[in-house]
Amino acid sequence: MSADARLLEWALRFHPPRYRAEFGPDLTEAALASLAGRPRLAVLAEAAQLASHGLRLRLGLGADRPLGRAAAGAAPAVLALAAAGQAAHLLLESRVFGSVLPPDQLARTFGTRPAWAGVALTAVALFALLLGRVGTARLLGTAALAAAGLAAALTAPHWLAGAVGEPFTALLNPLAACLFLWLAPLRLTPAPGRRSALAALALGAGGTALLVAAPVVGGQGLPAVVAVLAYGLVDRGTRRAALTGLVALLPLYPALLGGFVPHHPSPFGVVRTVLVAAVAAAVLLVARRRARRPS
Repeated sequence: MSADARLLEWALRFHPPRYRAEFGPDLTEAALASLAGRPRLAVLAEAAQLASHGLRLRLGLGADRPLGRAAAGAAPAVLALAAAGQAAHLLLESRVFGSVLPPDQLARTFGTRPAWAGVALTAVALFALLLGRVGTARLLGTAALAAAGLAAALTAPHWLAGAVGEPFTALLNPLAACLFLWLAPLRLTPAPGRRSALAALALGAGGTALLVAAPVVGGQGLPAVVAVLAYGLVDRGTRRAALTGLVALLPLYPALLGGFVPHHPSPFGVVRTVLVAAVAAAVLLVARRRARRPS
């Protein structure tokens, strides 16, 4: 068995056993035929597509399931909020530490260059998704997560030395974006319309301003997740899963009281998260209702 075939076989392990037994050989054969002569990167991308398809089947996120349609509808808002949250975090770092650290030292200490690259990649992934380029958006979202991981790795030695705070919560925003890009059935659901696209862009810009105005460390990633779960409550098919998610996140909500500027509790963090989540849920709800109207 070739290396490409072994990689595809590994990706098929993410599918349910019954599905893998029935369709696995045919899927592998078709994939190998389509990948003949293609570069290694194309094989890796196809393996990732197969693995994500298997996870969607296991998690009930198919395009024919309410939860899958909700995830696909929420994906643009998740990307917009992820880019907004990470950009706001970096702007706050520059505001707090830029007055005491030279630019080069600030970049080395906090890994700001790869971190900003991650923000840019997430934003471009959002534009690609809005244009219907799902494969491109997924690759860009994965690259954004890798850039954020590099930034966290560069910051980790300074964290271990006690010079800076814990850097890995900054991965939550790009991780949320990457998960929605890969696990939502984006190829099998309608592409976002113009109004949904404008709403997502406005949400990203407004979210950045709001996150800078009322900053917290503990809120990394939570506004996007809470917004999507709130959105899920409006559909009977997704209500139970959304409610379960909101309850499961309860232990994290007190972290929103931890202030970033200055380093003591800030009640604006809770207000900030509630506002961002409410606006995102409202935008998504309006988009869903418009999509259900007969043309």
